[in-house]
Amino acid sequence: MQVLTAVVALGAMAAAHVVGPAPDPADRPGVPADRPLSAAVDGFAGRAGDFDGDRRDDVAAFTRGEGGDVYVARSTGARFDGIGDLWSDTFAFWSQAPLAGDFDGDGRSDVAAFARGGKPTVTVALSTGRSFGRSRVWTTSFAPNVEIPAVGDVNGDGRDDIVAFRRGSDAVVSVALSTGRSFRPSTPWHGHFATGPSVPAVGDVNGDGRDDVVAFTRGESAAVAVALSTGRTFGRAAWWSGWFAEDRALPGLGDVNGDGRADAVAFARDPEASPEQGAEVTVALSTGRTFRRMPAPWLGSWATGGAVPGIGDFNGDGRDDVAAFTRGGRADIYVALSTGRGFRQTPARWHEYFAAATEIPQPGILW
Repeated sequence: MQVLTAVVALGAMAAAHVVGPAPDPADRPGVPADRPLSAAVDGFAGRAGDFDGDRRDDVAAFTRGEGGDVYVARSTGARFDGIGDLWSDTFAFWSQAPLAGDFDGDGRSDVAAFARGGKPTVTVALSTGRSFGRSRVWTTSFAPNVEIPAVGDVNGDGRDDIVAFRRGSDAVVSVALSTGRSFRPSTPWHGHFATGPSVPAVGDVNGDGRDDVVAFTRGESAAVAVALSTGRTFGRAAWWSGWFAEDRALPGLGDVNGDGRADAVAFARDPEASPEQGAEVTVALSTGRTFRRMPAPWLGSWATGGAVPGIGDFNGDGRDDVAAFTRGGRADIYVALSTGRGFRQTPARWHEYFAAATEIPQPGILW
């Protein structure tokens, strides 16, 4: 009851106002004329993408801005290959939110860009296995203003759909189902979920083949709520954990023990901390009805300083692993593989220069 009271109080907080730059004319063909949101508005998190369909998750980097380049480095199971191949040079401009998902159900992950703001289009570029095809608008109205976009197969048809979390005091959760060629009109699937500044996530936490929604309150309450998908709506929210992802931890979902259910993962990363300070990775395994927090951290120090953490099955063994993107001038990628009982950091870097400067890596948890 105490946790519930805390979450209701968070939900009463006023929603943020969108203040973005004035529209600018495009400098080259194919570049959207206006910049929908400032780059500092809130955050988002994306799942890993298997862009070539070999059952190993790969990594992507989005330059955004006026450039709109997308680079991919494919996993060999022991590293990410090559120097990063240019898969598209006209995708995810300005401050659009880029996410990966298999939207046409062909076994290869595609990419979607959410414009948000006052012109909330969603653009998709399908994967050919070697590049992303021509980008096309799949819906002209989804995740407006500062709603948080996410991706998941919520109806279990093998095609990833899109989900938007309004948060704040309203906290409606909307879904647009994929037809394989476009997204159907947005419909509300839950009337009050992920209130206030809760961090939302999407994943199949009960292993029924349909992705569910999860909300991490963080802070001093550090509770975790879940609403299971029925295939047509998200059911009544229930508390699955009373203490997880506390303070400023970055939460995410991944099947780290390979049992078919998405587990909760929290990175105790503090962007203001020095690289020498510890940044534990904790795990709460899903039982299908609750999250059971493991007594010991799965990794003692990971994604320190300003590194961006991510989750994906990079070696294709059926268990999700963790990655850390240093970005900036170093732009290294480190991977710690899951043993099913912990994460084991591999001795060598998985890539020596990828997602440099402020490029957006996926998978990446950016809050």
